Amino acid sequence: MRNRYFYSMLLEPQDMAEDQAFHLGNVRRHAAELHGFGTVCGLRVEKTSCHEEVRVKAGVGLDCLGREIRVECDVLLNLHETVERIVKKRKEEQRKAAAKHDRERHDDDDDHDYDDECADGVDVYITLGYREQEERPVQAIVGPETCCGSSCQHSRVRSGFCFEVSDEPPHVSKHLHRLREELFHCDRERIRDFVCDFITGGCWHAEPDPCGKNQHFVGLARVRVIPSGPVVEIDNCAVRPLVVPTALLSSLVQYAIERTSRE
Repeated sequence: MRNRYFYSMLLEPQDMAEDQAFHLGNVRRHAAELHGFGTVCGLRVEKTSCHEEVRVKAGVGLDCLGREIRVECDVLLNLHETVERIVKKRKEEQRKAAAKHDRERHDDDDDHDYDDECADGVDVYITLGYREQEERPVQAIVGPETCCGSSCQHSRVRSGFCFEVSDEPPHVSKHLHRLREELFHCDRERIRDFVCDFITGGCWHAEPDPCGKNQHFVGLARVRVIPSGPVVEIDNCAVRPLVVPTALLSSLVQYAIERTSRE
């Protein structure tokens, strides 16, 4: 619903908020339903000269709700905290496994020499999320929302981003997972019917939780790190969904046409 303005209309904060929500919702639904979610451009993860550290290049992404995530400059990420947590977790699992093995063998010797499973490195996953932050507090005029008392309200909302470093890979959207699985197993003769059935089968964005358990983060890379050492491998494609721009799509179509004509 959008506002219908007329002369002498009394405007309240709710009217302006509804206007913003209407236009912002249209833009985000357009992005999510027509273009999908993932990396639009940039956001490549690279090594640095420091241990347990990577650099995320500037770029733009879309989350599954169509919210634009704009990273306007390169960002350095320290992976030490996550790597240390993984190492502690694995050592604890080793200790419990050894204790269970001892109980089964009735061995009273508690002196064990555990194998270091982290010597070859541990895998961490970098994801990007959307974040808003309220700014610029100003004195607000008394009104119903403040119970007729003076208050201070933020007058700006800044769109931003946040990174998450985890030992668990990001969840894949059920919508995309189903699309890939069915498409890979679809016979060439049934492609037309498959596309029609998929589009008319239901709008995924109309689901109560289209992201799936509030997984609004966009996967960027899988990184292998030596604990207290260097980054040895970065896979920028393992967990990264892509939003293919029109320029690339048109080039791919042109390539396919030229390739077909030559054959």
